[in-house]
Amino acid sequence: MGRFKNRQPGKTGRTRGMGRSIRHESDEEQRGYPSGDPPPSVHLRRLRADEALAFLANEVEAHRRHGTRELLIVHGKGLNTPDGQPVLGELTRRWIKAHPDEIASWRPAPRDWGGEGAVVVVLQKGKR
Repeated sequence: MGRFKNRQPGKTGRTRGMGRSIRHESDEEQRGYPSGDPPPSVHLRRLRADEALAFLANEVEAHRRHGTRELLIVHGKGLNTPDGQPVLGELTRRWIKAHPDEIASWRPAPRDWGGEGAVVVVLQKGKR
């Protein structure tokens, strides 16, 4: 016999798991990202530096042609590199600064989009 076997349906009394707070219910309704939905993303994690730069250049150009205005570039925090020093983050920022004809501006990503492991770039208007 189960622990709650004696309880009859329709009787008052609290049953296990049924008493949820209002706060819990409102949290369920607000799933998603506090900063809004992220823009399309390019993931560079787990790529070597030369592969990452080539992939980034191709993806930025493709998104510009497609008319994308913002792009999330996920480079990772660099915690899994052999010497523990981040590589792709600094490389990505240098690439962004070296291509003002493709990138209008950039900013660090909000925490819920990747935080220190990502940047959000605003792309220049491209040729279609």
